[in-house]
Amino acid sequence: MRADGAFCRIGSARVSRILRRCIATTMCSAWSPNLGPRMTTLPPSHETPDTVLAPLARGLLRRAPQILSLSLHDSKGHALWSSGDFLLAEDHALIAEVVEDPHDVRGQSSGLWWESADTARARCALALFDGGEFCGVALAVFSGLTTREADRADRIADLAPVLPVLAKALNGLDLDIEVSPTDISAEDTIIAALRFEHHGSHDELAEDLATLEREERLLGLIDAAMKEDEFALHLQPIVSLRDDPSPENNGPLIVEVLIRLPTQDLGVLESHQFLDTAERHGRMPAIDRWVIRALLVWMQRNRERWVDANAVFSVNLSGKSVVRPDFRNYLENCLDKSGLPLTSLRFEVSELDAGIAPQEFAALARALIERGCEVSVDNAGTGSGRFEFLREVNADLLKIDGSLVRGASDDILSRALINGMVHMADTLGMRTVASQVDSTGQLRAVKQLGVDFAQGFRVSRPSHIDDFEFLSCGIQCAEARA
Repeated sequence: MRADGAFCRIGSARVSRILRRCIATTMCSAWSPNLGPRMTTLPPSHETPDTVLAPLARGLLRRAPQILSLSLHDSKGHALWSSGDFLLAEDHALIAEVVEDPHDVRGQSSGLWWESADTARARCALALFDGGEFCGVALAVFSGLTTREADRADRIADLAPVLPVLAKALNGLDLDIEVSPTDISAEDTIIAALRFEHHGSHDELAEDLATLEREERLLGLIDAAMKEDEFALHLQPIVSLRDDPSPENNGPLIVEVLIRLPTQDLGVLESHQFLDTAERHGRMPAIDRWVIRALLVWMQRNRERWVDANAVFSVNLSGKSVVRPDFRNYLENCLDKSGLPLTSLRFEVSELDAGIAPQEFAALARALIERGCEVSVDNAGTGSGRFEFLREVNADLLKIDGSLVRGASDDILSRALINGMVHMADTLGMRTVASQVDSTGQLRAVKQLGVDFAQGFRVSRPSHIDDFEFLSCGIQCAEARA
């Protein structure tokens, strides 16, 4: 809805209230030059809101560089911290609306938005809750406009790890608020903090802050590796468990492509040590692109190393990539221009991601299969278990999640679930892979249950793509599974 040069994602009644608040605030500012958030100076012996909130707020700003300014307010709308000097009338109006009814927020973007075409800014007021208790408002001003609800949701998703800690910190503040009588018209925006105590658990808050700092550092390493092209590719073979000399046993050498993050202080980080952070902060589509580009270039330059071994490279795709049409176009263009035999590539999508976006997964899978690539379902056993998407997708491999494989030798439920997946795969003409097979007991158990392939430390550890021995790998892996 457009209103006086701005448009909002809120109902018409709320738009009217916000406009009235904007007009009232603007009129007040004409004769009250001090209008805007400010704090009184507290004695040095006190712990101030700034000492508690500033590290979190600045971490949030580093996390989302598209945020131009940020202000934090208590549950009554009083300003506690701000990165800017003043707020606009529409900022005060949004904050007041959230304070009046913090639970009345609709849409997946979880905030009240006001977007100005004149300034190309998007303003969002977010209600902060700690254990269901409303404890304050965060007002963020983003650079650029958003045209879709999903775009707003993506912006808020970047902030998600910080918001609960921020809410906990706000909930721990104990403030006595007094408004100067001369500034009574600005009671929603000007505060005098006469007494401040933090009554939350300092140890708990310190631990949350330390966790955020570690995540910020890891995110910085990820972004630096992306910029400087410093990720590394490793390969791990997927080995057949069949004893009979069938043509299937003499088939291709399947290797999974794994990404590693070399660091100066922390050593080489494995994928599970940093990809969750990348996922939380929207970096996975860019990482998927890096892996695809780096792998195809390596395959072009080292064709003689892997062609004679009849190798097939299995690449993981994240759910965030699967649902993006631009990523699908990028992947298809890369494959079409590579000049490589595309039968030497397969792509894995987790059961959970495929189940969440079945239509997008099916469309991508069909495009890949038409080009000669194969498609696998990864992490089977971690989703809904319905596998409805397999009606539309001709996947050839079902990879059983390591959480089930760990119990394959002694847990009756894990064995039953693996057995069920093996029978389902056989019925659908698929083959099964046991992931994270790290012990002899697990290897014997999955083989007994009829699983076709195994992957894990018990069979073969990953190695850098430049050091991987393609021709001798099959012999070594056969000895390891014996």
